[in-house]
Amino acid sequence: ITDRHPQRYFREVFPSSVLVGVGRSENYSAGGGNNNGDVIEEQRQGNNNYDLDEHLNEQQQSQQQLEEQKEEMEEQNREWRLEGQIAIGKREQQKKVPSSFYRAEKSMVDVNEWWKTMEQKIQLRQNKQKKEQQNNGDNETTMKKGKIALIMSYPNSGTSYTSKLVRQASGTTTATNYGMEGLISTTDHKSVPVYDYILDGPYWLHPPTKSMDDGVEIEGEDKQQTKREVLPIPPPTASILTKTHCGIRCNHCPPIMYLESEETFFQRCLSGARKVPDKSKNSKLDNNNNKNEKQYYKKEFVTYSPNLIHSTVHLIRNPFDNAISRFHHELKEHAKNPTKYQSWMDRYPRSSLGFRKWCNDENTMYGAYEREHFNWTEYGYSSDITKYFEGVSCHAEMVRYALWHALAIRTAERLDVPVMYVYYEDYANDLEGETNKLLSFLNLTRSVDGEGNQVKLPEFRLSDYSDYFTLEERAVTSELIRRVLKNEKGIELLDRYFTEWNFQKLVNQTQDIV
Repeated sequence: ITDRHPQRYFREVFPSSVLVGVGRSENYSAGGGNNNGDVIEEQRQGNNNYDLDEHLNEQQQSQQQLEEQKEEMEEQNREWRLEGQIAIGKREQQKKVPSSFYRAEKSMVDVNEWWKTMEQKIQLRQNKQKKEQQNNGDNETTMKKGKIALIMSYPNSGTSYTSKLVRQASGTTTATNYGMEGLISTTDHKSVPVYDYILDGPYWLHPPTKSMDDGVEIEGEDKQQTKREVLPIPPPTASILTKTHCGIRCNHCPPIMYLESEETFFQRCLSGARKVPDKSKNSKLDNNNNKNEKQYYKKEFVTYSPNLIHSTVHLIRNPFDNAISRFHHELKEHAKNPTKYQSWMDRYPRSSLGFRKWCNDENTMYGAYEREHFNWTEYGYSSDITKYFEGVSCHAEMVRYALWHALAIRTAERLDVPVMYVYYEDYANDLEGETNKLLSFLNLTRSVDGEGNQVKLPEFRLSDYSDYFTLEERAVTSELIRRVLKNEKGIELLDRYFTEWNFQKLVNQTQDIV
């Protein structure tokens, strides 16, 4: 203390009233000057204790200030990350939706009027493409094909299996909005559209051509694409099952990035991307005389007309299993680059514990923003909607799930086409029966082998995730999904997955855990 503050220490230990009397005992002696030494020593000890306490208080205040600064910096960084994600999300949404889909005028608030204008723009563009094909002497435009049956599914709800089931059972190919998933043509090296005069999609997953590229390199990444069985197209009287995920499907994102309107959801039901050669990168290969090297490709975002849609298949999966499947999909994507994402994979193992951490991190990341800063009433929800988040594991994922199905129901109503509802879990109960129903809806027939026997269906396995959620969590989640749906049709469709509060069940479950 004396090294840090020598002057202050000297003044406090030796007050001026004492120093003035040095050498004159009659002025500084206390009690007649008999105990002057004891007085000075007592003052010295008292001031020492005072100074030590003050120093400790300063240390505590300094530590408290550092902690407050740290918390402030963390909060600021969190807000910056959040603002950055929101900005990126808005840019991505704008990039993936063609500019022709934005409302021409702000006064155009009627959804029906907006859709009518949108359809006219798409039809004009497709008529132009058809005319160009005919002028080029393309005779394939007269080839008759069936219309589209959209299989609308929330991500990781069984889309790939359902598409494979139809291909294997019928012996015909299927289509997708996402041309990057399918094989490309060997003539123009692009995704092969279902309709030759409509380049904006959808695209064949297995194009009806006899030769396909053995491998491609997409956007500079080593993503190999091997030859797959070439299947015939469905007959003109049948519908072409076409994959689409429709709305926004982000993970770990704030509500401003996943809450959307009927219009944007409908746009994305008809939107996708096709694979086209990347001329800028391929020109470098040509300049370097590397023509034998694999070609580079890029995405080109497209949207087609709703007039092509003849029917829809609405695929539904248990919301709890669907959330877990989304978590497993993200694990799979991170596992492709373990060097970069090893710490992420260590934090979120493929288990119920890893899933809970994954959910809890998202709840923590955006919890304060959702409750204190986001205006839910602007999106048609009550101001107290956030109180239903309490006790819900992965509440944002459940909101996204419920919102997606509500908008999918509304989109099918707007299209005014036949709809078939397929429950993913029903495959486990009666795969043959569900397959026959689906083929009948698409007007397809079962494929037979050379001996006249029906071909074997792909194996289906339903995983058990019952230990990932408690009954309490399932009950509060069910209530949240009901609040988000706000639609009797949606509540009716998902009713089989809801858990009601049952005190005796909770008691029994608690006893089992103990």
